[in-house]
Amino acid sequence: MSLRCDVAIIGGGADGLAAAALLGQSGLKAIVLERNVRVGGRCTTREFHPGFRASPFADEIAPIPAVLHWALDLSRRGAIFVPARAATALWPDGSRAERLAEEGRLFDQARAKASEVRERAGKPKAPVPWYAWLAAQPDDPWPAAEWKARSVSDVVWAAGTDPRAAALAIACATASRAVDPFQSGSALHLLAPGSGGSGIVMGGLGTLATSLEAAARSAGADIRCGLEVGEVRHRRGRAAGVSLADGTEIEAAAVLSTLDLRRTFAALFKWSALPKDVTARLAAYRMSGATARILFALSSAPQLAPHILRAPIFIAPDAETFRVAHSAWSQSLIPEIPPIQLRCVSACDPSLAPIGAATLTATVGCIPYKLFDGPWAHEKREALLNTVLKAIDAVIANFSQTVLAADVLVPPDIEHQIGCSEGDLDGGEIAPDQMFGARPGLRIAPPRTFLRGLYLAGRSTPTGPLATCAAGTIAARAIIADFAGRRMKRAGRADD
Repeated sequence: MSLRCDVAIIGGGADGLAAAALLGQSGLKAIVLERNVRVGGRCTTREFHPGFRASPFADEIAPIPAVLHWALDLSRRGAIFVPARAATALWPDGSRAERLAEEGRLFDQARAKASEVRERAGKPKAPVPWYAWLAAQPDDPWPAAEWKARSVSDVVWAAGTDPRAAALAIACATASRAVDPFQSGSALHLLAPGSGGSGIVMGGLGTLATSLEAAARSAGADIRCGLEVGEVRHRRGRAAGVSLADGTEIEAAAVLSTLDLRRTFAALFKWSALPKDVTARLAAYRMSGATARILFALSSAPQLAPHILRAPIFIAPDAETFRVAHSAWSQSLIPEIPPIQLRCVSACDPSLAPIGAATLTATVGCIPYKLFDGPWAHEKREALLNTVLKAIDAVIANFSQTVLAADVLVPPDIEHQIGCSEGDLDGGEIAPDQMFGARPGLRIAPPRTFLRGLYLAGRSTPTGPLATCAAGTIAARAIIADFAGRRMKRAGRADD
């Protein structure tokens, strides 16, 4: 069996769907191939206990550029964002800290720099000569390049705040990851704060995926789920389509992968077929899975003020504690005191829990993908759950007594369910040698690659951790430009 299309998109997450919508609007025929039974990737919502729903992998995502949000008409399609309140930190002694104006200005500055990075990564949008694809990266510095040599603790302290407010700001920047806040280059996490920044989507992140899917289908994209890509086909240095695990072949003039860098090349290519300098770069590229998620079904909402329940809650953040937790993670150990962020998602969206009950999520950082003493067995998951419950009980009285059920997801679960290598939701470690032009830096500037007709989007690209749908948008614009410049020939309509 064979299908034909202009562009084959691997992965039906936010970037893949946004790219499909933009390609369709330009008149190109795109097919989206998603291995799961529904699209969305990390943007999903599921019922984990009767009547209780949550987004398993994240509560917030990186912001969607406003121009793209309007271009795809996402609000009319049902994606309604509720801005999140400023985060709060709680300590066992009963003290509390909220983010101060100084931290607010710091994160505003970081968002502006992230926007500049997106703009630079998206250029040039017009067709360029093939030889220009092999040109070196421009010498002018990237926005926020000065943060490659600074620690997040230095930058936060320079904003001039009290110790506990500073600890909260560091927690907002590094949440869900494994970060030594005193390490040079850790300030880059301010560009992609771990606590998101987009706000809560009513109905959960699955609503956003549904809206993006509607935009893509409206533009004429063919979206097929339950199909896993086994190989990217290529000949004479050019992508020619993909082969599916069931034997189906899809001919395409262009292939767009939204998978992370390692999964794209290690799973979809024969290693011997890749250039040696590319395999060396891939081997050196570091994944950094460190996120665990626990979904709690509660008989009643925690006894906290409403404005606190509607915001991210960090448990006793402390820069030194984060450093120790990072050290434990680097040794494949579960930290005694891991960084923990709570979200009572049903406080913002009551539809996520039965009346009178509550849905709360815990995002835990510095959790290793592989443990030094063996796999993630049931007892180790239980130990992690008990560690988190103990920490929550220390700041929220009688929390454990309200727990009806808990669903624990560790990095291997994230990898298995949505295909993120090592459970790394950032598509690779955020570090000075893996950001900006070096992310992924395979001979030429992304989204194009050394293989003509193969494009990269998703989290491993320069804009991947900084914004949602931006990487897919940039890749789509490059593909459109290359078709317009007659660098690729249209393959025709996809067959039914």
